[in-house]
Amino acid sequence: MTKNTILNLWGLVNRTGVKELINFLNESDFFQAPCSTKYHLAKPGGLAEHSLNVYNLLYEKVNRYKINVPGESIIICGLGHDLCKINFYQEGGEPCGESQYNYLCSLWSQKQGIVAEINPDILAKQFEENGQFRRSVPTASATILIDWLKNSPRDPFPELPVVYSTNDKLPLGHGERSLSILQDFIKLTDHEKLAIRWNMGSWDLSDYSGRWAFNNANKMTPLVTLLSTADFEASNLLESDEVNSNANISR
Repeated sequence: MTKNTILNLWGLVNRTGVKELINFLNESDFFQAPCSTKYHLAKPGGLAEHSLNVYNLLYEKVNRYKINVPGESIIICGLGHDLCKINFYQEGGEPCGESQYNYLCSLWSQKQGIVAEINPDILAKQFEENGQFRRSVPTASATILIDWLKNSPRDPFPELPVVYSTNDKLPLGHGERSLSILQDFIKLTDHEKLAIRWNMGSWDLSDYSGRWAFNNANKMTPLVTLLSTADFEASNLLESDEVNSNANISR
């Protein structure tokens, strides 16, 4: 449903190159990619889900404040602000540290006989190499495996999370890369360029010149504030497990 909604929205954009952009999205990992390695929507399809969340919030803000922003700009900025994350994540996550890995291997050498009684093949198929765990075991998986081997090795093999690491093949910067990808296909207005470049708001400021440029961009178009706040609210409210688990706490 998310994919169809996003593609239908892009289909409403009447600009030269939008069909090629849609083809690019379909051929890329946009609809399968996570939105982060661990912070929010770090799961398959997270990037598309986040993009739609930001579009919906941006649409609501524009209408709530009765600001004159074209519908095409809402679609382009909401759905296109994070295209920088296309082909950016790889499954597997960062390998665990040396001490954690050594501890895991030590536990495995102690408990593998017990594990073999329950399921003799599953470890060898997934994680073992020359009698030890592969050195590429991610931190999150190693933590779960250590707890399992230490406390309940007779239990079924634990469910391990899908984890990711980054692989930035074109390190232009966050907003800059999204702009670059979009402008490979369609022409953007200046307001759209500013909003997408600064979609991370103050989180993307590295020096005085950056703060100066960000402040000026906010003065030039309200779309900068609208998009950056929609992005922040989506990642920190809509997509936060901690916030959602506390949503019904009485004040």
